[in-house]
Amino acid sequence: MIKRAVVGFDGSPAAFAAANYAVDLGAALGIPVVGLFVVDKRLLDEALLEDLAGILGFTFYLGMSQKVKEALEKKAEVLFEEFAALGRQKGAKVSLVQVEGVPYEEIAKAADPDDVIFVGYRGLHLGGPLIGSTAERVVRRAPCPVFVSRDEYKPVKRIGVGFDGSEAAKRALAVASDLAKGFDASLEVIFVEPPDGFPEELVDRLKGEADAVLEPLGVDYTFTLLKGYPEEKLVEYQEHGNVDLLVLGAFGTKPLKEILLGSVAYFVMHHAKGPVVFVK
Repeated sequence: MIKRAVVGFDGSPAAFAAANYAVDLGAALGIPVVGLFVVDKRLLDEALLEDLAGILGFTFYLGMSQKVKEALEKKAEVLFEEFAALGRQKGAKVSLVQVEGVPYEEIAKAADPDDVIFVGYRGLHLGGPLIGSTAERVVRRAPCPVFVSRDEYKPVKRIGVGFDGSEAAKRALAVASDLAKGFDASLEVIFVEPPDGFPEELVDRLKGEADAVLEPLGVDYTFTLLKGYPEEKLVEYQEHGNVDLLVLGAFGTKPLKEILLGSVAYFVMHHAKGPVVFVK
């Protein structure tokens, strides 16, 4: 059961979309929705600001970091009002918390195992190829499922969960069941047969394993069998409008659990056109 929605909220289009999804779920389930605004401490480093000034062509001066911090805190005040208004509009219990630190670290630390974290795929904080995606790093570190949103918000009416029989995929089924109830959405269990095929009895076994997880949860669901490379087929299936939200198991084993998401999850995270929930 989902106890709380935690939103990494930085004012980016993707974060606003993530907030909408979180507030929808919070209103439906009657759970708190906590928006987390992180004052990125890396932006308060005078040496970094001096380097950025040289790269971006603005004038650096001593004490600039304090001005940056004040600007970010004022931004947090504006975002709090917008977040609160969204909660009132949709009838959800919302709050906004401001902390200082590295965004992906603080967002992951703010959540408990029974929560769901909502983040935008692209935020306004430092990111890109040099230090990696905030969303990706949150997924790696989070103790709970992570909902990664693109810029566009679209109500969730159809949920598809990729299933391959792994333990992570079974956990994803349970989370997808909770989300289907919360969003009042249909649930579709998707098997992807690789290009070289697999025995028919394997499909039957996978269906049996999915049934064993979902039937006790009391949710209606359907099965779909696709053929091709799983990562490509899942992205394509969502892109063609068959499902609004994908749910996938993301997996890693100690001591590499913060590094490995699994090749399918990694590909889907960076190529999906719609929102995806990653479950470890």
